[in-house]
Amino acid sequence: MTCNKLTLPAILLIITLSGIACNTLFDRDHSLKPEEYQKLGMPEYNKIWTDNDYIGCNITLSSLKIYDPLSFPRKNSKKSGLVFKRMVSTDNLNFIYDTISPLRLRAYTIQSYPRFQYEMEQMYTIEHKGKVYYDEELIDLHIFGIAVYDKMLELAGIIKRSDDDDVSSIKSGMDVVKYNYLKYIPGIMDELAKKDIYSEEGVNRLSKALSESLHRNIEWMSPADKSSLLTEMKSGSEKAGSAKVKTDLQECIKLLSN
Repeated sequence: MTCNKLTLPAILLIITLSGIACNTLFDRDHSLKPEEYQKLGMPEYNKIWTDNDYIGCNITLSSLKIYDPLSFPRKNSKKSGLVFKRMVSTDNLNFIYDTISPLRLRAYTIQSYPRFQYEMEQMYTIEHKGKVYYDEELIDLHIFGIAVYDKMLELAGIIKRSDDDDVSSIKSGMDVVKYNYLKYIPGIMDELAKKDIYSEEGVNRLSKALSESLHRNIEWMSPADKSSLLTEMKSGSEKAGSAKVKTDLQECIKLLSN
């Protein structure tokens, strides 16, 4: 009767494969369940979030970044996907249409949302094993940032057209919102150029969101506004690693050139 003995190369192969399996397992999903986040101060995911909810969210994330930075809500997680979806849901911005709330209050409230988005973006910017760990989530946070500015511009337009005497003194705020939007777009262009960080699918979605936003806002742009963005778009088109991104940016260039 013979016994099969493992050779040294076979043993090393088993150890290597086991290590890969363990690493894959541990890298897969470190996020928590919704109820676990809530115990830490995260708002419930199954409701529309207010500005106070975003404050609670970011306080929770800041604590996790110190003690367990790989446990943030993940976009495609079975455990935490719904929490992340709520974090970047544009439904949270629909308070700008709430006619029961005074226009001035809505204008005051929306001013905090670029900061909320920026804080989330900064906290999700974490490197792990030489790579950006939350690359998929960062794409969605950038898209959410575009949506925030779109809603701010939309609300500023509502205020500008309003005959409510209570908002007459803040109608000039439209110019500030426009200025901030035009300063935000170059940052998105920088992200589109990071083909070594994001997936092709991710940058394609981001360029689509950017293109759609420009189409929504082109009417108020002055020749000087268009000219400043044209320079960014042309540079971004040259750096684009995705055919879809290049096509989207070239369409934006045509739009801005008219």
